[in-house]
Amino acid sequence: MLRILNSILSIIGLLATTWSLSGQNLRLITQLPKKVHETSGIELTGSNQIWTFNDSGGEPEIYLCDTIGHLLRTIRIQNAWNRDWEDITQDDHGNFYIGNIGNNNNSNTDLTIFKIPNPALTEDSVLTAETISFKYEDQNEFPPSSESLYFDAEALFWHQGHLYVTTKNRTQPFDGKIRTYRLPDTAGTYVAKRIATWSSGGSSMMNYWVTAGDLSPDGSKLCLLSSDKLWIFYDFPEDNFFAGKHEVIPLNNFSQKEAVCFLDETTLYITDEELLGGFGRNLYALKITSTPETSQREMHTSASLAVYPNPCKDWINVEGDLRGRKLELFDEKGLRQAIFNPDENSLRISFTKYPAGVYYLKMKDDQDRPFVHKVVKSNK
Repeated sequence: MLRILNSILSIIGLLATTWSLSGQNLRLITQLPKKVHETSGIELTGSNQIWTFNDSGGEPEIYLCDTIGHLLRTIRIQNAWNRDWEDITQDDHGNFYIGNIGNNNNSNTDLTIFKIPNPALTEDSVLTAETISFKYEDQNEFPPSSESLYFDAEALFWHQGHLYVTTKNRTQPFDGKIRTYRLPDTAGTYVAKRIATWSSGGSSMMNYWVTAGDLSPDGSKLCLLSSDKLWIFYDFPEDNFFAGKHEVIPLNNFSQKEAVCFLDETTLYITDEELLGGFGRNLYALKITSTPETSQREMHTSASLAVYPNPCKDWINVEGDLRGRKLELFDEKGLRQAIFNPDENSLRISFTKYPAGVYYLKMKDDQDRPFVHKVVKSNK
């Protein structure tokens, strides 16, 4: 996905705080062109450049749309077929990967991912795909019994030279278990290795199966989508995506949502398929926010800094054991705004260029323990 710096969650680790993720209301941006009535995956090359395709049985084509519902380009993919295209992702070099990974009956033996160059960097109307073929290491029956229908998939994302497929559970009765598999991102034939299992915790298939997935630009957050909610996983080690923390964000909107993509660290684009009557085929935006709650240890330690006036309007004075240390200023979204390296034990910081709001001044002590002081800027 679009790779950018200043990840919220890496900052979280630096601040050693507890963060609570929450989502604002799902915002309708536009209805996509009729050509993509079964939009089943989206990838972005800019805030106004949405690449998508149709679900099973569609043409092996990808379509570029904008945020006012116009179809801008159609690119045909050679050496590819659309049995059941379900998701699309992008690597750090801009290559696209299209997941022909749908497997409703758990009986398909031609699971493939098509790799193409970044379509935004060419004016060609035809691109040739490299083929990545795979099977799951733990599927031995095609199809397995009804209580073992774990091998449909609609979520595909890229991370550090590998592709990851997260499955869509169709077990009967539904047990909510979700599996993630890993395979290389180069052409070839592979056995996808299962690296993690997680339970969505629900008993209703339509509400708790996974219909799409994406990794944030810095790789610190995994989003999995369902019909009326999404899960955000964070603070995980390496690619053990379910070993950290997670939050459930209700969307307060039930539809056949089949695609999600991070625009940036805090903004998601989501699409749903068209239903009878012309409903759906919508592009939505969702803003997720992270609110730091400073721990008691940090609140106590921060008393070693004197910060005044607070609230402030134009500037603050900072006094304490500052000489030779690094101070960092973050806004309430976790984005670093400034770095200071004082050579004295007092520092004056101008706030004239910053909007009113909450900020956090962070410094580490001699034991490398972080502490944080909350600063409020007011317009009054």
